[in-house]
Amino acid sequence: MTWQSPFEAPGSWYKAAFHVHTTQSDGRVAPEEALTWYREQGYDIVALTDHRRLTLGAPAAAHSGLLTISGVELDGPGYHMVGLGAKTLPESVDRLPVQVAANAIRDGGGIAIMAHPYWIGQTSAEILSVDGISALEVFNTVCEQERGLGYARQTWDELLEAGKRLWGVAVDDTHWIGDEAGRGFVMVRAPELTEEAVLAAVASGSFYASQGPTIQDLRIVDGEGGPCLSVRCSACARIVFHAAGPLGRVVHPTAHGILTGGSIALQADQIYVRVECTDAQGRTAWSNPVYLADVLS
Repeated sequence: MTWQSPFEAPGSWYKAAFHVHTTQSDGRVAPEEALTWYREQGYDIVALTDHRRLTLGAPAAAHSGLLTISGVELDGPGYHMVGLGAKTLPESVDRLPVQVAANAIRDGGGIAIMAHPYWIGQTSAEILSVDGISALEVFNTVCEQERGLGYARQTWDELLEAGKRLWGVAVDDTHWIGDEAGRGFVMVRAPELTEEAVLAAVASGSFYASQGPTIQDLRIVDGEGGPCLSVRCSACARIVFHAAGPLGRVVHPTAHGILTGGSIALQADQIYVRVECTDAQGRTAWSNPVYLADVLS
């Protein structure tokens, strides 16, 4: 088995905002004011991802304990893309073709994340053809609040079933216009609060995405018929396991109004399994997919 659960990895959990706009592009709040807000809300990590403008990160000591990592949002025909950790970009990033944008982020040392595909009208087939992206936004707060197009779960599952390995992030994409800030975030498991460690954790999928609920454990356990994927979470009303394979989707319904865990049997012909934990307020936490080839090999 080559998969390691983030919950078994050494380190600590850090709360991160990976899609944030400021007055450097079309946000209504200056960078320092934005960072102050996230620090006061208990965040550990922020990437300022203004449109077509690379904002370099700084160690946590520079912002009273809040780590900033380099960020940018690029866009072009049929896509928006967040870049985390890139130190350099081409001189002109105006409406780059999607593959050129992904290459530019990776060549600059960063991680490419496909942003709000449902809102932009980007299909899974279009994303499938792009090399070098590491994740997509499974939830984007602004796109959901303004257009009802903030979830990309179906797109994610279609890509995973087609064999494309992608992690899932939740973001607020705040422009400081409404109350979107803080309503989508990522919990990263990293050995230390440095940009290098956080980016390595994100690249390896050592995180989960959430609108509020907490995933407390995710690991392989022995079941009656063989290995199972087991999850523990904060009090939720619904736990759903999504899998490509013979079992498909497995739902653990409400049990007296409270669920704090569940499991699914693993089978060799499944491609992946991922978990959604939804609380009574309708807020969801998403695990990253566990690829069966990494578990049953």
